[in-house]
Amino acid sequence: MPNIIFYLNTGAKGKEEKFPLMAKIIFKRKRYYKTIASVKEPDWNPDKKRIYKSHINAIPNRSIEINATLNHLENLINKYNDHCLINELQVTEQAIKDILKGIDPIENNKSILKPDKGFNQAFEEWLEHSKQNNAYDTYRHRKSLYKFYVEFQENENFKITFKNIDLVLFDKLKNYGINKRKYVNNTFAKNIKTLKTFLGWCAERGYYSGAEHLKFKVAEKDITQITFTLDEFKTLYNFDFTSKKHQKVRDIFCFGCLTGLRYSDLQQLRHEHIQGDHIVKTMQKVKKSVQIPLVDLSRKIIERYKEQPVYILPRMSNQKFNDYLKEICELAGINASVNIDTNRGNQFTQETKPKYKVVTAHVARKTFITLSFYLGMNIKIVQEITGINQEKTLRKYLKIADEMKKTEMNKAWGKL
Repeated sequence: MPNIIFYLNTGAKGKEEKFPLMAKIIFKRKRYYKTIASVKEPDWNPDKKRIYKSHINAIPNRSIEINATLNHLENLINKYNDHCLINELQVTEQAIKDILKGIDPIENNKSILKPDKGFNQAFEEWLEHSKQNNAYDTYRHRKSLYKFYVEFQENENFKITFKNIDLVLFDKLKNYGINKRKYVNNTFAKNIKTLKTFLGWCAERGYYSGAEHLKFKVAEKDITQITFTLDEFKTLYNFDFTSKKHQKVRDIFCFGCLTGLRYSDLQQLRHEHIQGDHIVKTMQKVKKSVQIPLVDLSRKIIERYKEQPVYILPRMSNQKFNDYLKEICELAGINASVNIDTNRGNQFTQETKPKYKVVTAHVARKTFITLSFYLGMNIKIVQEITGINQEKTLRKYLKIADEMKKTEMNKAWGKL
């Protein structure tokens, strides 16, 4: 809630060695000022923020008058804050202006007191905004997160409001997410990151003015990056599948490995996106246009589906695609062992699985990045093709490519 501050502006000396006595209210990151009087510095008590009642330079009647004004303004804002808290009302800019004029905003009909928008109501508004302005996958993640908060409030009998967003709430969310919903640390960390994004959006619209959420911290751990080696990619690309369904899944996945496009973009790829020897498309997630060179292997896949009227590649849901992808990778013998590390709370576990069991659509994009580095592509070019701005994000794949080279080096020279 906003508070009022009284101070002597000693940087603006006026006549007769007097300085402006100011009232200041900070609301929604904006400052509102009111000049109360002109006062000599010896007359001002900086500790009590009032005019001295008995001072060698004090004018009794004037000091009483000024102090009465300060008391009145302070009482107005305290009364208004209490009124908003009790009635769950939202503070308004008009009310702040009224207070500085000495007007009671509760009694002034011009100061419209808006009902306080609740956490759930604001989240639903944010979802609608996200649906209109963000990629579908972003919207879907946020919708899933909203379901988490609704269930948390129901199961824990704890209503989230903009007034109780603090470390106590954070601890409750962490306990519920990790111990009851069995989230791994990285999943919970991503949820908290999204919560901060939501609260920032609320702050911009005046629904929320707190800062305790900035103390919410969960460290994300590096996870095992699943990618294909060059040999694995070649094996899958050239494998002779008897099922048309499996052939289509292989082609979609390999096209992703050859272009670096996300699954959502692969499914929206249309014939008009092919311009000469390039794919020119605005990526759904980041709304950024990219130009991706076509190579012989990707052209061959396009040729297989040239009779499709609109879309370049076969279309299917992400979930079905991931299920079929595991099937084709098992058939093709993509079964190298991978270690899956899991951090849940303070517990760490490691499980070894064959690669075909953990492969997903997003592995295609990761494979493109890794193999591009392995084959010597410049990091700046990879950035331009993938639309990834941060080099830090790409360097983890550069490390994987270096490990691939090391393995191949050992295979070749280890025989000597």
